[in-house]
Amino acid sequence: MIDPRRLLILRAFVLSESVTATASALHLTPSAVSQQLAALEREVGQAIVLRTGRRLKLTPAGRILAEHAEEINSRLKLAEAELASHSEGTLGQLSIAAFPTAISWVVAPAIVELRAVAPGIQVKVVDAEAHMSHRMLMRGDVDMTVSLEYNADPERDSPEILKFPLYIERFKAVIPLSHPLADSTDGIELTQLRDDGWIMPSPGNPCRSMVLQACAEVGFHPAISHVSDDYRAAISLVIAEAGICLVPESALTATDSEWVSVLPTRGIAPLRKVTVAARRDNQGHPVIQAGLDAMRAVLTPAESEAHGPLARSDTINVE
Repeated sequence: MIDPRRLLILRAFVLSESVTATASALHLTPSAVSQQLAALEREVGQAIVLRTGRRLKLTPAGRILAEHAEEINSRLKLAEAELASHSEGTLGQLSIAAFPTAISWVVAPAIVELRAVAPGIQVKVVDAEAHMSHRMLMRGDVDMTVSLEYNADPERDSPEILKFPLYIERFKAVIPLSHPLADSTDGIELTQLRDDGWIMPSPGNPCRSMVLQACAEVGFHPAISHVSDDYRAAISLVIAEAGICLVPESALTATDSEWVSVLPTRGIAPLRKVTVAARRDNQGHPVIQAGLDAMRAVLTPAESEAHGPLARSDTINVE
């Protein structure tokens, strides 16, 4: 194995053309420079310098090594420059784990925002639900997560993780157009849906826990007819009149109301709190701060109002 530090000494020797000048440039003794060049010769198994009178000159093998030494020096300078830019928050890779609706709602728009304000930051996105994304963050697989706060989160109080609020949103009731309450434009109470069949996320999904807790608060356990973690699939089942479901506002599209009745929930209803998390040892890093700022920037005032904090007295906030 060639010691790259000795290659840099060789490069300095080529530039200064003498052992004495090399020693002065590198703050070494001439003897130390000669020893390092001799050690480099032993590493490569070939002579790299020849003595001609009182001077040393490179052999063909030495010229080959000198070319590589120059390239190594260039790469080190580039690394220093990139690290400096990274520390200033203008260059780097930012990996984010987020659940699907958060990717659509804030992460994808934040990528566009970052491209405008910090084009040197490259974003890598991983689709992951909260329980998986926090494990990825703890392992160092990602730099940030966008996830839900929920009681069963084993890392929610970890001293190694810092969390920042992003937005809060209600769930809306999605029911078939043929449902007797489909025209309840002023909203609907969960208790009005106690006799319906429910389409519910799978066990372990934080949203399932939020919905079940809200129903328990008003005195019933919903009859679960179908299970799906995909809100598009759940809405398709509602269109087929296979049941009703609660869907977070950010997972709804404008076209949903053409095929189903989407109603605001009144009284006690699920409320999901979305947070950004990062490891404490990355606290304040400019690249991570730039990502957080970009996500906050794409939440317009109108969206912040629609998805902002609500009164705790009439919501179930699983946190």
